[in-house]
Amino acid sequence: MLAMPAFASDLVPLPNQSADVDWPTQQWSSSPPSSEQQAGIDALLDPVFATEIGEGLGETRAVVIIKAGAVVHERYRDGITPETRHVSWSIAKSVTQALVGRAVMTGLIESIDDPMPAAFENGDPRGDISWRHWIQMLDGLDYAEYGVPGLDNDATQMIFGPGKFDVAAHARKHFPAAHTPGEHWNYSTVAFHLIARAMQAELPNTCLTAGQNPRTCKANPSIMSDWVDQVLFQPLGVDAVEEYDAAGTMLGGSSIYMSARDYAKFGLLFLRDGIWNTERLLPVGWVDFARTNPESSDDNGYGGGFWPSPEQPDNAELIFPAPLDAFHAGGLAGQIIWIVPSRDLVFVRVGLMTDTTDNWNTLFKLGQDIGAVLDQP
Repeated sequence: MLAMPAFASDLVPLPNQSADVDWPTQQWSSSPPSSEQQAGIDALLDPVFATEIGEGLGETRAVVIIKAGAVVHERYRDGITPETRHVSWSIAKSVTQALVGRAVMTGLIESIDDPMPAAFENGDPRGDISWRHWIQMLDGLDYAEYGVPGLDNDATQMIFGPGKFDVAAHARKHFPAAHTPGEHWNYSTVAFHLIARAMQAELPNTCLTAGQNPRTCKANPSIMSDWVDQVLFQPLGVDAVEEYDAAGTMLGGSSIYMSARDYAKFGLLFLRDGIWNTERLLPVGWVDFARTNPESSDDNGYGGGFWPSPEQPDNAELIFPAPLDAFHAGGLAGQIIWIVPSRDLVFVRVGLMTDTTDNWNTLFKLGQDIGAVLDQP
């Protein structure tokens, strides 16, 4: 079903939920910090919440800090509440990765090493690419997103341009195979849109009109939405909304809406090795798959739907702060779920910042500094 990733034995073990801390399905347990820790958190967050769009980290709308499974601190900008939903942007990719794990657990997908036909016709070589390679962004399509500005960006054309009406059809037409799957990494939102569509195609009654091909038909979003709620959001107690294009495809690479607290629940699921309230929701080894860079590909820094911290903290593009066992789900404009097993920590920040390397490094450093404050007595 799932081969353990390389170097899994070297990963920092994922901590268990303490028997003294309730699972936050209905509500979060609270564990207030010491006065010294609170002073340290305030010193870090006061300037972050004081900036506006275009300044530093921009408009931080919510921060939630989870230590040992309980809320240590949460803060919200004026007008934002604990129930306010925030757009995920690429955090959606990590949620879609979890949905594939649920599909494996429930038998909808037999193996992630099987081909994922997605929206491709029989005989199309892109239909032979495995679920694993799509999740790792090793699909090999001719697709340009990462570091490509403006209208030349394929994600821009797909999400906001002509592709927005039917992202799967747009992918079929514009993104041919260019590399052997498994060898070349390329950041890809379309990969996770297609993963979502492929799962939809496995569900009964996906098509709005009987007898159509479930991989290319106009899909019924309610079928997918009900399944997502049933297998993931309801067990976690998450009140989330997914976005669908006009053809009914779930935008699994970019567009899910959750509160900051619910993003923290999702992070806790991965910190707890896919176990929730004593029930295993994700396959054994699934979280290790998420936080391990595949050995077989060229250098990419990506895992399986998440970003592991690289072996070298002075990465040329982004500095992922110590401890290096951290891994995270991240999205455009500074959405982050930062997970640190060695500190039993989940740090969530949502808001709107300019996507510069300096800003992302500052955001990672903020998570590191908060963890260090909470390590103090």
